[in-house]
Amino acid sequence: MIIQRIFAVLYMLAGIAKLFPQFENVVAELQIAAVANQGTWYEGVSAWIGTHAQFFNLLSGAILFISGLVLLLNPPWTKWVIYGQLLMMVVFVTILHRSQPQVILLDAVFALAALYMLRNQFHRKTAFRPFPTQDFSTLQSSTTNQTDQLQNGDAYDVVIIGGGIAGLTAASEFDHERVLVVEKTASLGGNARHESYQGLKHPVGGVCFQEPLPDSEMMYILKKIGMDKSYRSNAEDMLVFFDTMLLMRCLGEVIVGFLKKPAFLLKPEVWGLTCQLFINAIIGKPYVSSSKQLGDPTFAELYRFLDRFAPGTRLYPQVPWSEESGWPREEMELLDNISLYTYLFEPEKITHFPQHLRPPVSLGKLVENAIRVALRVECSDLNDVSAYAGLYFLIGYLRGNLMALPGGNGGLGEGLCRYLDAKANVTMVTDTTLENINQLADEHAELQLMVGGQTIQINTRQVIWAAQKSAIVPHVPDLPQSQVEAIQTICYEDYYMASVLLSKPVLSHAFGGYMIEPEHASVNEPYYWCKPGTCLVANWMDPDSNAEVGVLSLLMPTTRPERKGRDAYGKFRSLQKQTHFEISKLLTNIGINPNVIQDIKIWHWSGGLVTAIKGHHSRGIFKTAAQPFKCIQFANQDSAGIGNIEGAIFSGLKTSKAVKQRLNAAIAPQSEASVSQHQTEDSLAGATL
Repeated sequence: MIIQRIFAVLYMLAGIAKLFPQFENVVAELQIAAVANQGTWYEGVSAWIGTHAQFFNLLSGAILFISGLVLLLNPPWTKWVIYGQLLMMVVFVTILHRSQPQVILLDAVFALAALYMLRNQFHRKTAFRPFPTQDFSTLQSSTTNQTDQLQNGDAYDVVIIGGGIAGLTAASEFDHERVLVVEKTASLGGNARHESYQGLKHPVGGVCFQEPLPDSEMMYILKKIGMDKSYRSNAEDMLVFFDTMLLMRCLGEVIVGFLKKPAFLLKPEVWGLTCQLFINAIIGKPYVSSSKQLGDPTFAELYRFLDRFAPGTRLYPQVPWSEESGWPREEMELLDNISLYTYLFEPEKITHFPQHLRPPVSLGKLVENAIRVALRVECSDLNDVSAYAGLYFLIGYLRGNLMALPGGNGGLGEGLCRYLDAKANVTMVTDTTLENINQLADEHAELQLMVGGQTIQINTRQVIWAAQKSAIVPHVPDLPQSQVEAIQTICYEDYYMASVLLSKPVLSHAFGGYMIEPEHASVNEPYYWCKPGTCLVANWMDPDSNAEVGVLSLLMPTTRPERKGRDAYGKFRSLQKQTHFEISKLLTNIGINPNVIQDIKIWHWSGGLVTAIKGHHSRGIFKTAAQPFKCIQFANQDSAGIGNIEGAIFSGLKTSKAVKQRLNAAIAPQSEASVSQHQTEDSLAGATL
């Protein structure tokens, strides 16, 4: 600001000097310039200005004084005044350089100062203002609460603890059994939930899923609940926001990528992006935005490698791994016992790997930063996540297309609830907590539930645990020690999500803005969002709402290297301020006034995601943690070892199938005993006769 104030004063003095010819005779200078510019392409303009020299003298004086005053006061729109100053300098140099060559050097100094001030303007923090929301948001109550239907001594075939996607999916598979779904929070859906802002649905938890194959578990569920035609693909609608200086530093990597794909050089968008990059680097604009497709040449080597493991191929890294997956155990263990960083960026450490598993050695820094950002959306760190689990994630979430429903994954939760509401055999209750599990036998348990301050005891033949596994340990003290240790080994990560409510739609043509920024965790900004997150657009997800407002969502996984033990919960105002700063920076970058921000809400998901770090799959951590115990079966997404909705659906379907088999197996001996008893009675009756 010191330089800006100095030049503000100089501009104001220059403006005043125009009134005093003894200091600067502008009229004479313009008339001399008109003669000197004869024979040039701008001769006519110069002559016209010379004819009206007195008017232009007063006009330029007024402009200089006012622009200097703006620099001094520094309002939010100062950058537009600086643009005007640069334009005025170009005009001055063009008109005067033949008659007064010294103007080139003088205006060059002012131009450099203007560019410096412009860079500062693009990095200035928008003044924070109080918003209506003052604390972490809580979820709206569900309309499916049926706690008044619970009675002491009620008997069920299956009780499902946890009303997230895994629990709801499991419940949807039972058509004849009496099922109870118990959820401790105000609404069902787990972290796949949404809310509405003036009719516009927006996610407050999970957002998207991988493009489902026709025979996949996801497609099966979507068809079952009638939503297989409701989702949209981001295939053509994904923006990438590159950090300008990172892209400049990696320019060689980008050029090599385009030279390998020369057809891209024929696209006008490529040259437009190139011009945008250099202009942004000069004026200090923080982001260069483009469609995802323009980055394809840079990522071509990575994409070609990932295509070896595409869904449907023998080498697709199924999660969780099984003997039937196509991967030999020894190859899975090779990948699972090293980090994804070592696998992709330290080729000298994997020379013993089979050739078909070796990645290309030419992956650059820009690719590395993109992978880091993609992983951190799922609370995974490139240097920590298992290469096997990380490879699975990159195939689906970086290489593959993403799908979204109105309201994000909350749309799927809502669809499952609608489906279950129509099933007379399923009861779903919210705001209900489990107090105790008493397993009387392998096929029978008594559960104590806290409902509205009262304890209710119910009986069940089977329990499906679809909540966080670590929460079951206090309720079942006789779990095998090996299973307890496996559960305690699972890495649960906190997750935050901010909803920025806007007075008008923004970026409504795009699924979201994917941020690729350099690796520099800021010590002074412990509540940083965008580097590990993505800016997602509710208007794109809910295009039929016709809403005149908008919602942008920021995701913030609290990965270990960034948080370093900090507890963000309870720091709502700090998170809200950081959210305001970062979304204002993004809006300013695309030419939108941050005053469109009406409110900022933040949700905190404690232990909301699970990461699969090195060795977890090869050591069987998730398999051991999910072993059935007496009449308890486990169904939740950490069974698959990675926090995504596909894992939740897979485990829900798998567990419901296992429970059905156990219920049927328990019925069969009873039926056989009944037949045997009838046969004995008939024999006795015959003997009596």
